Amino acid sequence: MAHYIAIERATGRVYGDTARFGQAGNVASPDDAVFLFDRHHGRAARGFGHVGPTSTAASYDVYEIQPSGSHAPTASEAGAHALVKDHGSWVVALVSYNS
Repeated sequence: MAHYIAIERATGRVYGDTARFGQAGNVASPDDAVFLFDRHHGRAARGFGHVGPTSTAASYDVYEIQPSGSHAPTASEAGAHALVKDHGSWVVALVSYNS
């Protein structure tokens, strides 16, 4: 199963990599991935809307990494950025809404 990496648009920081969660990281959508990251970070539940790649309102860019034997969970921000650059496909930009 593919995994997702979410990068905060404002800071460029990696918000999460679903591969770091093992079987619990097998999620079906970019939205599910960010919900998983929120739970892990102890954040309150939020809603998300999909926006285009040029939207200035986007909170996160989410990338999909296709499964491969060489793609282990990333251990660092630099590793996640390199994986996204080399093997990732941009999926969606998400804008978050507090709920």
